[in-house]
Amino acid sequence: MSPTDNMDLLPHPLLRKYIAYARKYVSTPRLSDKAARVLQHFYLELRKQHQTSDCTPVTTRQLESLVRLTQARAKLELREEASEFDAVDVVEIMRWSMVDTFSDEFGSLDFHRSQHGSGMSTKNQAKKFISALQRKAEIQSKAIFSVAEMKETASSANIQVSDFFSFISTLNTQGFLIKKGKQLYQLQTVDY
Repeated sequence: MSPTDNMDLLPHPLLRKYIAYARKYVSTPRLSDKAARVLQHFYLELRKQHQTSDCTPVTTRQLESLVRLTQARAKLELREEASEFDAVDVVEIMRWSMVDTFSDEFGSLDFHRSQHGSGMSTKNQAKKFISALQRKAEIQSKAIFSVAEMKETASSANIQVSDFFSFISTLNTQGFLIKKGKQLYQLQTVDY
């Protein structure tokens, strides 16, 4: 869908009435047996994946979120019962959002990962790298480094990342490094 497509949106007053009606007349939908089974299967699959890999535990909070989202999906359609299709929609949304946000480089889900996609080991590597770069900046009284200098610093600090350019890009996105030109970055934690 492009921005130029003519969409048939609900007029604002009608949308307000729809929401008011749903709040007033539709109680919290209950889960059908099939919807509960879909959510239970997905939740148990997540727990099983946790037990077979070294990642953060899946708690009942995730299950509670699945239930609330499924109920909200049914309430959107003014139904008193959440169907299997509501649960399948929610599971699909959760799968995509979790895989996109919380997958590490091995495909395991890690709920401690940041929104920038850096896992715990990468986060530790980033801290170690910034510290090493900061020491180098203080010794050389400068804050701007070439990619080659940063690679050398990473190598001497025994920092190993699978894709150095992605690593630098993430640090740039997080504000630790600012791109200053072709292959040049400024370290933001020092004043030179």
